[in-house]
Amino acid sequence: MSRYSFDPKINPDNQRKRRMMIGGIAAGVVLCVGVGLVAAGISALGKGGAAATATPFKPKITIYATDVASAAVTAAPTRAAAATTQPISQTAAAPTAKPISTMDPAGAVQGLADFVCPQPRSADPQKMGVGIKSNILVGDIGFWNTVVAEKLKMTWLGMKVNWYEFEPQKGQVEAFKWQLMDAFVADANKKGLNLAMTITQPPQWARSVQDAPGVRPSPADDVNENVRFFSRIAGRYKGCVQAIEVFNEVNLQRDWKIPSGQMKGADYVRYLQPISAALKKIDPNLLVVMTALSPTGANDPGKAMDDFVYMDELVAAGAPAMVDCVGVHLNGFNFPPDKEWNSGYNDPTAKFRGPFDNPHHSWSFLSTITTYRQKTNKPICVTEFGWPSMENLGVAGAPPGFDFALDNTEKEQADWIVQGFSIMRSLGYVKFGVVFNLDYIAKTDATADKDNALPYSIIHKDGSPRPAFDALTQMAK
Repeated sequence: MSRYSFDPKINPDNQRKRRMMIGGIAAGVVLCVGVGLVAAGISALGKGGAAATATPFKPKITIYATDVASAAVTAAPTRAAAATTQPISQTAAAPTAKPISTMDPAGAVQGLADFVCPQPRSADPQKMGVGIKSNILVGDIGFWNTVVAEKLKMTWLGMKVNWYEFEPQKGQVEAFKWQLMDAFVADANKKGLNLAMTITQPPQWARSVQDAPGVRPSPADDVNENVRFFSRIAGRYKGCVQAIEVFNEVNLQRDWKIPSGQMKGADYVRYLQPISAALKKIDPNLLVVMTALSPTGANDPGKAMDDFVYMDELVAAGAPAMVDCVGVHLNGFNFPPDKEWNSGYNDPTAKFRGPFDNPHHSWSFLSTITTYRQKTNKPICVTEFGWPSMENLGVAGAPPGFDFALDNTEKEQADWIVQGFSIMRSLGYVKFGVVFNLDYIAKTDATADKDNALPYSIIHKDGSPRPAFDALTQMAK
């Protein structure tokens, strides 16, 4: 979801300038807090009752490691022989026989056994997928996968893969992070979940531009380094990952910064083409998703570009022909999903007046999806959408630049998410839609008035469900 600050005012020449927010979500998720809240949510999500006593993190699946005392091992360009494994979680017994891996060689990680996808499959092309984004690898991963698959009864799970976490130093891999990812992916697959991965945030060693602390824009300087890491993810999890989005919101400097300092669609395409070709060679059934743009509504040279303008540049550079679908992010604001930006709709009770007093396409869920389709003539993959609400989050204000969240009730959040899915299904060209988000609020120590991802969560801080959670459990899939 975009981390852009939205200003409801418009300047005299009708160019709406929105301030770039410094930073983003807090740099580190505090694991111990998230873990405790995971346990608290088990009772609340399952029964709607009082939160349970927090317990230490223990995945309900076995993770295999070659050396649990080592956090990093040296990487090798070719596949190494699988080492003897030992379980680091005793929750489940080790299997007596290991299935044969069908992993692509590009997915090899030295020191770790080949990953085995339990039930390899591709996305159903006949049915629109319904999913949600989770802050993965925090808390009991087996529990949260079960919530998505069995309680919400969704078929897709969106997730962000931060490259720097897996390869923090050149020539090294963070072994434990790969072990957690292996466990998560296998568990999600067994529970019938399709995975949509957004790969972003390369490590600093791969970039010549020295970025500010906590800011990790894409891409790596060397095109081949990008191809290598994308191929490692696609190759390792072949058959278990159904879609990969190539970078994130590249029309924002926060997420895209190359040495030239320029922001051009043609530069993105220069990276997209070889990455897409490599992904398709590894897995022809994988959905390659063109980056979702941030609906900024602003042209601020070097910092942000209006998504419609940037999309025109992508089309001119031939990007649609390189992908299976076009990614879309929709912030919701305080604007219903069925209203076009120029429909004249007005909510007289709204205190945030941007969509009503200063109409612009970036406010509208419907206008964004339909215009992307018109410009690209490609299927649409909505990798993030939602509406924020500050109601019942225990704070008085809203995150900076997100005052529109104060206008939305929890009921409106619930109704509009369900209506959004209905609209996407009726359009006929949306492959899947992923709600932002399930659980970010329960996996951080930040409060909802400080972190702009948290008002979008469909559970409360203590893990109890918000109305949107209940509405999604009842929604026809």
